[in-house]
Amino acid sequence: MNTINVGIIGVATVGSGVMKLLNDNMEVIEKRLGARLHIKQVADKEPDRERVIKIPDSLMTTDPWEIIQDESVPIVVELIGGTTVAKELILEAIDRGKHVVTANKALLALYGEEIFSAAAKRGVDIGFEASVGGGIPILRAIREGYVANRILSIYGIINGTSNYILTKMTEEGRRFDEVLKAAQKKGYAEADPTLDINGGDAAHKLAIAVTLSFGTGIRLEDIYTEGIGNITPLDINFADEFGYKIKLLAVAKARNDGIEGIEVRVHPTLVEKGTPLANVSGVYNAIYIVGDALGPNMLYGMGAGMMPTASAVVGDLVEIARNIIYKTSRVVPPRSYQDSYITRLPIIPITHIVTRYYIRFQVVDKPGVLGQIAGILGKYNISIASVIQKERKIGGDVPVVIMTHEARESDLIRSLEEIDRLPVIKGRSVFIRIEDI
Repeated sequence: MNTINVGIIGVATVGSGVMKLLNDNMEVIEKRLGARLHIKQVADKEPDRERVIKIPDSLMTTDPWEIIQDESVPIVVELIGGTTVAKELILEAIDRGKHVVTANKALLALYGEEIFSAAAKRGVDIGFEASVGGGIPILRAIREGYVANRILSIYGIINGTSNYILTKMTEEGRRFDEVLKAAQKKGYAEADPTLDINGGDAAHKLAIAVTLSFGTGIRLEDIYTEGIGNITPLDINFADEFGYKIKLLAVAKARNDGIEGIEVRVHPTLVEKGTPLANVSGVYNAIYIVGDALGPNMLYGMGAGMMPTASAVVGDLVEIARNIIYKTSRVVPPRSYQDSYITRLPIIPITHIVTRYYIRFQVVDKPGVLGQIAGILGKYNISIASVIQKERKIGGDVPVVIMTHEARESDLIRSLEEIDRLPVIKGRSVFIRIEDI
């Protein structure tokens, strides 16, 4: 049986999971591959850290460049994260003709064009399934399962930390900061959770998925990104009364109204209860894709964690190893489209999107307030679908919540700026976008 050597750079949580999975499922992997994946060497700056699997001292090094320079290792797995050293290691590995597997979403979102171009020039494979959706094989589905489809839209719950926080806020009625602290204690949120809760992590993943789905390069700064830090139990409760749940949603849509370009955005979103995405709870992820031939389709599962992510990494290893066995590479384009057809489609500004909205005002409880609000909304072509106005509260201020029909965001912003200047409005109005999926 053929043996294919693999070098792993970074054996903390996911790296340890990869080694454990290759060890535990060695027999079934070999039967499916027809060859043996042999870990030739691993590199980690903390060789003595506690792991789920014992790594022999003979395999361990603290110098990742030893793996890059080892000519007997045709596949390098990068699992250290970050966008500096990881980038240098990957580009050098590619330059030496090595295939690469990585889970590094931030690196690919920021420097994917450079890395993919280098891989194409050297004719090597690059696997990155684990960078989006953890163990969910969404990228493989886009590249191969949806190859006959024009992708019309993507809706993703692709950050488990934010989804866990919103789920607990919904179920328990607690405030954001309370649930975040509890999530950190349970290990569902990092000590510094900024990238998760501000939408940045989801934006990284969406950038990668958009390139594969629409054949376009995209700059991270072009993705409108808004986090969940301002979501309150009050808004969650009102959303529930209207029949919705609030989710941090990553959205990409091809426009079909004569405007060329795509919408690409990450933000809290009202999703109707009972629909597939609304039922995705806790740390789970889901990606809902609509193709012109297939129609709607959803992939669901663990979007992070040691073994789910390791599963995706090993899947890439097996795919690349098959190509090595048959002395070929790049049978399936890494970015789904052939490199010569990767373009740069226009990104529709967030102010140009058309959707429905949830709006909450805090108002003085007196006759005529709703009429003033409705008049200004109408002035900007915003039609009211339904209203909830709560009974009088101590101090005289009450919330008024409005659900709109479809409106252009620029019109909504202008209307709210005018409404917020009314003497009867107490505090800044709140709005959340609605997606009918």
